[in-house]
Amino acid sequence: MKKVFILLICFLYIESISAQVTPQVSPVFSGGYLPGILGVRDYANPGRDGLFVLDYNIFLNANSFYDRNGNKSTSIGNIPIEVDISGYINSLMLVYASPKLEFLGDAQYLFIASPNYTTANLGVGLGELTSGETITGGVSGFGDLTIAPIMLSWTSEKFDFTTGYLFVAPTGQYETGGSENVGLGYWSHVVQAAAYYYPLPQKATAILIMPSYEWHSTLKDAEVKPGTRFLLEYGISQYLTERLEVTLQGGHSWQIGEDSGADVYWDTSVKDQMSIFGAGLGFWVKPNTFYVNTKYSTTYNNKQHFKANIFQIQLLLATDLLKKRENN
Repeated sequence: MKKVFILLICFLYIESISAQVTPQVSPVFSGGYLPGILGVRDYANPGRDGLFVLDYNIFLNANSFYDRNGNKSTSIGNIPIEVDISGYINSLMLVYASPKLEFLGDAQYLFIASPNYTTANLGVGLGELTSGETITGGVSGFGDLTIAPIMLSWTSEKFDFTTGYLFVAPTGQYETGGSENVGLGYWSHVVQAAAYYYPLPQKATAILIMPSYEWHSTLKDAEVKPGTRFLLEYGISQYLTERLEVTLQGGHSWQIGEDSGADVYWDTSVKDQMSIFGAGLGFWVKPNTFYVNTKYSTTYNNKQHFKANIFQIQLLLATDLLKKRENN
């Protein structure tokens, strides 16, 4: 069987850095979906029905900020800044895959529910605003909730195709100007389509390309609506044996719509962007039942964005719960 996908929020605690000493809304928004975090085959057709339990452990570090021109910067807007951020996110996923649905061309219906728990440690220098002192501290708590209520996946000998809609609900702690935020403070909506090509028998090699489009609601307690985004992900997965997998993957995120609202005080013509690239190694500890994957990724081509290094460990358990019983 193949892995089913998961959605994560990875920069949700970075966005409030400049708001920790002023009640203003931060001009930095990451969106609710970060490319390059999911495994290459996480969008592939699952190949079986039932309940899957996934656990993603993400360790993140960011220590530099890049301005509107893509240059390393020592300020966000008019705020001088030196930053060292480290964080850990754990996301436990429950994924249900239905049996094949004949009336939809043998598609499988997928439903995903994903809460996450975030811990972040901050070391932030904000120049004259803090008399040259560095703010240190940490936040932790349950973050925003991701739900994918409408996902369909088709498979054939050479191709897989998965498409649908998901949303990120602002269930995590958020307060404008607050120092303990672990939520984004707004709803995010994403539509996406993942296409796979398998050039070799038994699908030993998988080539992925996946575009996504994301839009947002108004920020909680502020007249600010983050701009829309277009994302593109790609990757290749190769099984060296029946149990050992190596992967290369990347992604891009471009803000295409302007931030809007009465409380926007920054130049809305400035649109952020980031790219990410990583390599992974996966192994089926118990074939078709228990899978472990490790991956390292780094961001580049950043504009109005933090540069981050990310290490992650993914665990997958395929269960027989909710599996359709075969008629005798």
